[in-house]
Formats: sequence, C-alpha cells, structure tokens
Amino acid sequence: MLILAINISLAAVVGFQVTKHRDQEVLNQVSTIKGVNKVAEISTNTEQLNTAINKYLGDFQDNKMNYKFYLSDKAVLEGAYKIFGKDIPLYVYFEPYALNDGSVNLKVTSISIGTLSLPAKTVLNYIKGAYDLPKFVTIKSEKQEVVIDLPQIAITKDTFLQANKLDMKNYKFVFNLMQK
Repeated sequence: MLILAINISLAAVVGFQVTKHRDQEVLNQVSTIKGVNKVAEISTNTEQLNTAINKYLGDFQDNKMNYKFYLSDKAVLEGAYKIFGKDIPLYVYFEPYALNDGSVNLKVTSISIGTLSLPAKTVLNYIKGAYDLPKFVTIKSEKQEVVIDLPQIAITKDTFLQANKLDMKNYKFVFNLMQK
C-alpha cells in the first residue's frame, strides 16, 4: 500500500511539473507591434533590380506585345508591337521617383516608335484605354506619369514593398519590406 501511495504521489508530481509553464513571466512580457511595420530594408543594385523587375513582368507578356524594363542611366520600357507581321519597336523613357507612400512615380521624358518621337499624352491615353493594366498601375496622361503602387503588390499574404530611395546616379535602390 505504501508503494502504491509513493507511485501515485510520484505520478502527481511529475504530471504537475510536465504541465506547468516555464518562464511564463518572461513570455507574458514579449510584445508584438500592431499595424504595418518595417521588417527589413533591402538594398539592391541596377543589375539585380533589372532582373527582378523583368522576371515579374514576364507574367504580363502576351502575343500582341512583349516588353522589358531596365535601368541604366535612365529608366526605359522597351517593347515591340506586331503590326502586319512586323515588329515595331517602342521606347518609353522615364525618370523614377520614390513617393512618400512607397509607390514609384515614373515621369515620362519621351516616347518613340523606332526613332520617331510621339506625344507622351496621346500615347499614354491610348495605352490607358487599349490595355487591361494591372490594378497597381495608374496612368496619369495629363501629368505624363505612370504610378506603380508597390504596396498593392503582395509578396506574401501580409508582406509588401515600399520604395524608399531610387538613386539613378549612384545606381543604388533601397526598398522597405513591410508587414501588415
């Protein structure tokens, strides 16, 4: 009987110790930040950014038009339209700016088909009406701007990027990785 009482007592002590939370006071002090938070700052160079942008743009290509976007000393969208079976080159030159809300403003500096310059407002109006653009792209033809709303582009369910610094002269680009 004594052995049974010792076994029951031992089982009760072990059961109590196993189910007791350890360091609960410390764990109760751990906090999480509410709302939208900057998780990391991502710096990249021109080559890395060109690769990332064009890999992402690959999802939006079709048989009517193919294009690529690249940064050098200028930001350029280079595309080709097929008209009567012939590829017609299109070039749109931009000055990119990071906006306070994390979006990217692409100020159009010139548009041409081959070497023939075209009026930016007219071409932007045409593109705005003729193509089904992603919801994160806004064309402001009167201002000759294209705004890329980076925060609308989800990387994962609760994370997105914000443009922080776009330094074309020094080829340095900084983005904030944000979490909701």
